[in-house]
Amino acid sequence: MAQSDRHEARVRVRGQLIKRHEALMAREARIRAEVLEAAAAILTRDRAVLEAEARLGQALGALTSTEGMPIDEAAELCGLDVKEAKRLLRMRGGRPNQQQEVAGKVAHS
Repeated sequence: MAQSDRHEARVRVRGQLIKRHEALMAREARIRAEVLEAAAAILTRDRAVLEAEARLGQALGALTSTEGMPIDEAAELCGLDVKEAKRLLRMRGGRPNQQQEVAGKVAHS
């Protein structure tokens, strides 16, 4: 094989490797963008769940304390099992900023 043939082969191989590397980098960038989108969607979902649970806990608290309704009856009327209703009431009755602390942990994860 002549010296010029080897040089041409090296140039071709280098060009192919550069194209392959660029394709891999583009794929990595697309993957990174989709993972970022998924992570943002998860945070949005988690915040929405926390807000809905806080509202539900407040409503259950009003039913049980203000209206004097037994928790099992309030849970049934709201379509919850008693265990879930008690959990929501405990969250509501926790430390004053417990919901915000949990939301903050979700945001930083």
